[in-house]
Amino acid sequence: MVLWIVIAVVAGVLLTGIGLVGWRLRGAFTADLPAVDPQETLGKLRELAGRVAQQVDEHSHKVEEISDELAALDKPGEEDVLVSVNKLINVNEQMKQQLQAAEDRLQAQARQIESHAVEARTDPLTLVANRRALEDELRRCVDEYVRNGHPVTVMIVDVDNFKRFNDTHGHQAGDEVLRGVARVLRKNILETNLVARYGGEEFAVVFPNSTLAGCREIAEKARLAIASARFRYEGRELRVTSSGGLAELAVGETEAAFVKRADEALYASKHAGRNCAHYNDGFANHVIKLDNAKPAPKPAASSKPVVGDEWLYDAAAEEISENDPAAQVSSKPEFFDGLIKRLAMIKHLPKTKLSILLAQIDDLERIRNEHGDSAASIVVRVAAQIFKAHLHDIDQVSRLEDNTFSLLLPGVQAIDALQTAQRIQTAISRYPLPKRAGVPRVTVALGVAEAGAKDDMQTILRRSRRALEFAVTNQGPRLAALNARDEAVLLKSADE
Repeated sequence: MVLWIVIAVVAGVLLTGIGLVGWRLRGAFTADLPAVDPQETLGKLRELAGRVAQQVDEHSHKVEEISDELAALDKPGEEDVLVSVNKLINVNEQMKQQLQAAEDRLQAQARQIESHAVEARTDPLTLVANRRALEDELRRCVDEYVRNGHPVTVMIVDVDNFKRFNDTHGHQAGDEVLRGVARVLRKNILETNLVARYGGEEFAVVFPNSTLAGCREIAEKARLAIASARFRYEGRELRVTSSGGLAELAVGETEAAFVKRADEALYASKHAGRNCAHYNDGFANHVIKLDNAKPAPKPAASSKPVVGDEWLYDAAAEEISENDPAAQVSSKPEFFDGLIKRLAMIKHLPKTKLSILLAQIDDLERIRNEHGDSAASIVVRVAAQIFKAHLHDIDQVSRLEDNTFSLLLPGVQAIDALQTAQRIQTAISRYPLPKRAGVPRVTVALGVAEAGAKDDMQTILRRSRRALEFAVTNQGPRLAALNARDEAVLLKSADE
């Protein structure tokens, strides 16, 4: 009886070895790798595949040898079989270690290739998207307009008299100013919109799903922020102004014609004396004017959620400083690292759930302006502590902008994440603040987005932004959720 049990163990170990090989190879060669150089990538994969195939072949020969040893025995005893079982276990363990090493090498190559992919689409000087990424985004937006009628607007920004600036201050000072202008644009433009270096001293901003009417004020405020910014170089404080041109894609218009109209609006700004912006409506160029517009001493924090793919290009993203009121939460880079890992897991295990909860503190800029930085710090600190109190150990809370937090919720679908959001909103609304905060309570708007197996970082961040924007702009409900199919899951106010 014992002999039969041992023989069954042998069969099980054989099957385990075969299954292990198949499962590990499947995991190793179904990795989602972004190909930068197809020939180089293919060469690496062929080399790795060759090594793994050789290891599998050696494993098979060893298993056959052990099997032949058993077959050669006329009447194998229990001790003979146990010896063979130990040999099989050792062979399987060696194969497991070899496959693990191969998988580790493959993951390292995947990270390297992904890094190269980002670099290939990033301007090395300013760290925003380059011309190639800009053209790809414009092409995507035009296709989206043709298929679904989604609008798109583009803005071109030109640093005024930049040649004269370089002649006066030197090219290195000019490079520092270009880097500074890129930072100002990233900080004042919703980061789901693409900020790119168009060429030389020109930048471009693509506003997907946005009309000209909805972009004029945002674009002009960003341009005014450039004029009010101070760029330091070798102890000097440098300033520049810029000119802008906007256009919205028209029916039947090509990418080239679309960008050309934005260029025409830009040239209208230059002819008008620079340091201004115009938009082209398809018939004429019109100057953009803001009511009572005054350049602020520093760029104001956005009143809308600031999330999106543009952070991928922000290698110099500011870390949360030690004296920040929300210093106990994760930084932007940590948030993106966590999101990348979770999205990769979903691709290999489609049944895995993941949701992002964006929380925007209401009127934080007004609180700061009316009651001071200390009052704003109290509000942010209270909100951050309540966010953390409602999370599990596996969850992650990060501060993405002055008034916006992100909660990464692994293993959670949209409906459950929305229930968490509702509990957070209720807890915050009931938490009394000290008088020095200037407001009796903190209020927040929360948007939830669930990730799907086909989502990349850009897709899920845009979905989460749409959910939060709906919660922010809606007169009644302050909560919104979208599932992986972009369907509204539930929408209700905290007091319903």
